[in-house]
Amino acid sequence: MSFIVLLGVMFVLTVLGLPLFYSIIFASIVTLFWFLPYVPVTIVAQQVMQGLDTNALQALAFFFLAGELMSVGGITSRIIRFVTSIIGRWKGSLAYINIFSSLFFGSISGSAVASTAAIGSSLIPAMKKSGYPAPFAAALTQSASIIGPIIPPSVPMIVFAALAGAGVSVGKMFMSGIIPGLMIALTLILVTFVLSKIYKYGNQATEFKWSEVKDSAKDAIWALLCPIIILYGIISGIFTATEAGAVSVVYAYLVGTFVYKELSFERLKKALISSLKGTITVMLIVGASSIFAWMIARLQISHQVASWVASVCDSPLEALLLINLIVLFIGMVMDPTAALTILVPVFMPIVNQFGIDPIHFGLVVILNLMIGLVTPPVGYLIFLSANIAECEPIKVLKESIPYLLSLLGLLILLIMVPEFSTFLPNLLFQ
Repeated sequence: MSFIVLLGVMFVLTVLGLPLFYSIIFASIVTLFWFLPYVPVTIVAQQVMQGLDTNALQALAFFFLAGELMSVGGITSRIIRFVTSIIGRWKGSLAYINIFSSLFFGSISGSAVASTAAIGSSLIPAMKKSGYPAPFAAALTQSASIIGPIIPPSVPMIVFAALAGAGVSVGKMFMSGIIPGLMIALTLILVTFVLSKIYKYGNQATEFKWSEVKDSAKDAIWALLCPIIILYGIISGIFTATEAGAVSVVYAYLVGTFVYKELSFERLKKALISSLKGTITVMLIVGASSIFAWMIARLQISHQVASWVASVCDSPLEALLLINLIVLFIGMVMDPTAALTILVPVFMPIVNQFGIDPIHFGLVVILNLMIGLVTPPVGYLIFLSANIAECEPIKVLKESIPYLLSLLGLLILLIMVPEFSTFLPNLLFQ
């Protein structure tokens, strides 16, 4: 009953248009007065402040700003030019350029929305001019953009680490996404190859020139060095994930201002405001999730859910499959950050009870929620990519079905084979 009241009040307020932070706080206060009247209401403020007191959120602020600085500092165009110089001679190269550009840009931004906007605004018009149907170009772009939150530096992984508590570091989460991220890229390439063969998409190709490769590589080297510096620094222990975020901010500013000379004062101002909005939004939600998690623990809701899962599941794999089925449906109608806020406090005790690796759990849940971004009825990336491509969202959805099915198949594979996500963290963080 208490869980129904907590979620019900929060859901109604969110549907009415109240920001998620206020919805969670108000729902928690209502539940507190109803089921725990003897607990002082000051516990709400205490738990919110405690939820914000984590190093992971410092990393979040830095990576948000670094991503914005790189987006407005000339990084995207140089990445696309470099990738084009290498694979532009392939037939249908623009589709593959889209995937590889999303892979490179994702290693800088860590955001699916930012990747769709940046890569889509550059490549969707180019794909349309080259004969690709607009819905297909949009479907490919949105599907490729979910690589960003899977590979480091991933914003959802930072949020998950902050919510999951002890034993789940940002560095381990970052490493867990490298192999799955490459697997996503390979899967999308194979699906694109098959679709291009069937529907005769993209017969164009450009002449391969070593001079263009050298020039574009020389121009893009500063952009490509950033993720290498971040990963090397974290793996080698030179700096923590938070310090890596600070380094990436300084690096992005110096490159954008003094090397590419595209980071003007107006663009810097735009990046600061945008990153500030994004950081505050996520931090407020994470702070509110702390009182939400406290309520769940105090009312023994997680224990009740764990008992139910244990009653219907006989193994960790069955439990993980059931949890991901629930996550899949929630991800279809809820923003990933909001979903993580609700789901992590509920499911982490179950994960610990069944002995599931929390790093593996975090990776598959984040991928699951990213798939939700390209799945109706909400599917934010469907509408964003359709807007860029100037076509109807329903047509984008139709073209997305092969990619969606392949991503779901890959999700099942990653659930069943945890080594894909745990190998690098176990190897590098012994």
